[in-house]
Amino acid sequence: MSKEAAALPPRRIVPAHPADYQAVHNLRRVDDDRILAELDGLLAWTQDGTWPVARGVGEVLALHFPVIRPAVLQILRGADARWKHAFLGLVVDPVLRAQADADVLRELRRLAQHPTPAEQAEHVAERALALLDDLGL
Repeated sequence: MSKEAAALPPRRIVPAHPADYQAVHNLRRVDDDRILAELDGLLAWTQDGTWPVARGVGEVLALHFPVIRPAVLQILRGADARWKHAFLGLVVDPVLRAQADADVLRELRRLAQHPTPAEQAEHVAERALALLDDLGL
């Protein structure tokens, strides 16, 4: 890396607003270390699938699944049912289409078969069942 390149400030990868496509564009070009450094901010954009940048952020996070796996499992095991509903489509679906992960599949089956009342209210079980069906599992 040249001195000039090293002196440039890093490009913003966490969206500043729901239509911040430049941040998503920048996000597509970073490595695992940068993803991990900004992971909390990036995950926040997967809490609502209707935000315009949510799909792009989710797609990129899915590509970095091996390094974000603990965070994925934490969300799936957490209490925020609304977030789980969005997260299943934005991150979990692309991850499982690319590679099977036993722990993620176990959580997906739990969501489908034994949802909490909050997960039922947010239709997480139905989304999990549909995803399992789409994957042929």
